[in-house]
Amino acid sequence: MRTYVKLPVPLRSMRARMTSLFALLVALLMFAAGAAVLRREERRTEKRVKESLMVAVEAVESEISEVESQGKPFTEILKEEQGEIAAGGLLLILTDAEGKTVWKSRHDAPTWPSMGDNWRFQTIARDGETLVIAKDWAPIQEEFRDTREGLWLLGIVVVAGTAMLAWFVVGQTLSPLGKLAAQAQNASIESLQVKLHSPSSDAEMLHLTATLNTLLSRLEKEAQARGRFYAAASHELRTPIQVLLGEVDVVRSRKRSTEEYEAALAQVQENTERLAQLVSDLLQLNALEMRQTQAPCEPVNLRFWVERAAQQQELAANERGLLIDAQLMDSPIQAPPLHLEILLRNLMENAVKYSEPDKTIRLTLEAETSRVKLEIWNVCAMGAETDPGSWFEPFYRPDASRSSETGGNGLGLAICRAVCTANGWKITLANRDQGLLATVTFPT
Repeated sequence: MRTYVKLPVPLRSMRARMTSLFALLVALLMFAAGAAVLRREERRTEKRVKESLMVAVEAVESEISEVESQGKPFTEILKEEQGEIAAGGLLLILTDAEGKTVWKSRHDAPTWPSMGDNWRFQTIARDGETLVIAKDWAPIQEEFRDTREGLWLLGIVVVAGTAMLAWFVVGQTLSPLGKLAAQAQNASIESLQVKLHSPSSDAEMLHLTATLNTLLSRLEKEAQARGRFYAAASHELRTPIQVLLGEVDVVRSRKRSTEEYEAALAQVQENTERLAQLVSDLLQLNALEMRQTQAPCEPVNLRFWVERAAQQQELAANERGLLIDAQLMDSPIQAPPLHLEILLRNLMENAVKYSEPDKTIRLTLEAETSRVKLEIWNVCAMGAETDPGSWFEPFYRPDASRSSETGGNGLGLAICRAVCTANGWKITLANRDQGLLATVTFPT
């Protein structure tokens, strides 16, 4: 069973985390700097004490060499010269060959050799006697201890002051985010007509504000498109239902012959099938847009699927006198076969439905270095002012008067765009040579 560490409530704030991090960094720097300074001073003091001991040793040896001819005892020499030799708080201890103390410069001096770690010393051996020149290290350690405590106190004060300053500075730095959030709260799914204004002139805040405005604009357009879709869907569903109800009322208005009943039922069946197809297309479009149809990709030859879609439309094309000119090359890609079938079927259906009679539909399939490009071109009487991008809108019909002829419901290209978006393909429409060119690009 996994356990998770839950942060305290204050640390969930970016301001608190940044302040804590900054204070921690300052504390670490203070600790490292203080430790380095203390260590450096300890080494320097150790070196000075050692040098003073060596100077004392040299002084003793110099005095001994000067008075050696006079035959004075070592003890007398030390007593006469102890003021000069023991300058700087040095302690002198003279011991005999058995280690017993013969003489010492201070009565409170410790017993040699059990002086402990609180002393630094040098020794001189002469005629069976040993002179110990020592320096008491305890007062120096006490000074370092006081200095260390002072540095700790200073560090606490500096870290506390730094934390308060960081809290204020970070708060001022992040305050534009709160102002921006307050502006964004005015936006909702129903009303996205909100333009955010940058609370500061900082480059990062300007970039964030521009990004959020772009997002809100895109959401607004999507919400408007969704609203148009719902309105159009309601209208498209209501029309065949009203037709069905009207036909049923007409049939029930009086008794009719068997032939009349059969004709009425045929009409009802036709409208019911149209309604069923509309509902099916709506469900399919919604599933694609909501990413509910995550079909697995397989290695396929796109040429096979294009030829198959063209063959399925041959009968409808022949009825309108259309010639399908296909220039296809083998194009292996990774794609969901189901989505390919939906895409190509709708593109071919639209090409046949909206093409001028007795014209040519041209199919081109080319494999390039990193992509495969499919082009479907047909002669289509559409005004130059018509925006081809609007054809992807649900229920859009370039010529409403031809709706009854084509039998379409205006969802084909919307489904094509949803399929391409779901799979990372690119689809475009463009006016080309008095016709309409649909281009789909598949990455390889």
